[in-house]
Amino acid sequence: MRRHTIPRILLTILGIAMIALGAGRLALGIVGEQGIAVITSIRRQGGELTTVAKPGRYFYHIGYSINLPDGRIIDGWTARIGDSTYIKADGKSTMPVRYLKVLPVVNTPESSTRLSLGQPVLIGLGIFLIVVMNRDMNRKKIKKRRRE
Repeated sequence: MRRHTIPRILLTILGIAMIALGAGRLALGIVGEQGIAVITSIRRQGGELTTVAKPGRYFYHIGYSINLPDGRIIDGWTARIGDSTYIKADGKSTMPVRYLKVLPVVNTPESSTRLSLGQPVLIGLGIFLIVVMNRDMNRKKIKKRRRE
């Protein structure tokens, strides 16, 4: 294998994942079922975030459970940045979520499914990575064919 092939493959896979994530969130917002999730755990991870403009910000990992109409319970999680006030999960707090009816393990908080600048940017960056990483290879093939 050429030494440039592995980074091209990895960045192409990253581009595909970015497109899938952005398109998936948009799809959940359009065709996803609405549900209410019970917050089961809140964990503060790491120390204070020093890269954000406002001091006293932390990274939180929030776990939740969705009770589906057919009786199954599906677990999910999300990540948020919040202030230093620690909130303990009491098992009574809820949040709106969206999930795919045919595959409920694909779920996310409803706030992530609203159309925002984030999803098109994520999709665009994914397309950009794929095009840029594979463009040089295609140009070299075209130049090689012209020489022959």
